[in-house]
Amino acid sequence: MPGHFTVMRLVDRYILRHLILPFTIGVLIFVVILVGDEARKLGAAVLGLRVPPQLIALYLLYCTPQALVWSLPVGTLVGVAMTATALARNGETVAMRAGGASFLRVCVIFLVVGLVGSGIAFGVSEWVVPSSTEAARRVFEQITHTQPVVREEYNQFFRDEAGRIFYVRHMSADTNQLSEIMIWQEDSTGRLVSITVARRAILQGRIWVLEEGWTVYLDGEGEPIRQEQFARQPIRLHQAIQKYYADKRTPLEMTTSELDELARALERTGRPTHQLRVYWHFKYAIPGACLVFALIAAPLGDRYAYLGSFAGIVIAIILVFLYNGVRSWGLAFGLAGTLPPGLAAWAQNIIFGAVGLYLMGKRR
Repeated sequence: MPGHFTVMRLVDRYILRHLILPFTIGVLIFVVILVGDEARKLGAAVLGLRVPPQLIALYLLYCTPQALVWSLPVGTLVGVAMTATALARNGETVAMRAGGASFLRVCVIFLVVGLVGSGIAFGVSEWVVPSSTEAARRVFEQITHTQPVVREEYNQFFRDEAGRIFYVRHMSADTNQLSEIMIWQEDSTGRLVSITVARRAILQGRIWVLEEGWTVYLDGEGEPIRQEQFARQPIRLHQAIQKYYADKRTPLEMTTSELDELARALERTGRPTHQLRVYWHFKYAIPGACLVFALIAAPLGDRYAYLGSFAGIVIAIILVFLYNGVRSWGLAFGLAGTLPPGLAAWAQNIIFGAVGLYLMGKRR
């Protein structure tokens, strides 16, 4: 038994050595494609401007972590599919199974790589992407040389330096005003202590002034204890708005804790949080695609190896298109409220994972 264990460890190392190169190539190619798309968008935005090359390079560098999160599943898929195909075409898989190893045991190293890839993708998404996105926004501001006070936006959320959460229904670039503002104030423990609502906010110098509003103060149980109405009330908001533009991120660029915190704040005021919950689940589902791709690519690569050396690449391309199609439909139905958030985010992983388990069982 110890001898068999030692042999299988050698087999795992052998497969891993063959897997590293196609995995790395798959990741790098997809990173280049995604970063190249960002370069195309940047080129359209700065057309006619004289931009230092180092600023462009720095911006694209800060865009790379987000591209890496999406590229790791593709790299896993390409690496596993090509390696499984090569092993089958060379008769090595048959030899391993003749030596007493089941097909599942042969594929263990594929699944381990998928699991590690999922962990790395989630870690980058959670701890690297938020800060790199903020840095990219700041570099973009330097590139475009634009520092407007208010830009045309609707239904925006952001925090100020004091930790208050702001909701603005409309930011008007024409009038330089904010319309229909809500402000949630929390104490040091995260307990909601007050809610301020104002019809508008106008800019006077560098001071924003809330108009026609009121503030409701809450007790420890979240129940209102008193209400104060005001006609005009100055508020420190300029720095928060500038930080908001520098730090404007999509939900998938936020951390899971930030998404959950924002959703809880909205729930306390009765506002819908369905879409935020969809994105919260996607933060886990996207990295999970590494393991799912490893699970389905291994049996498919082994099954269709007879088609030729490029069968693995063809399988990878087809699976990426199918997976992305299901993911896009799931996201659309989830954001529309047709599907529960969890099902909308995990549908593609559930479907492809189930198919992978079935195929893995068939080839045992």
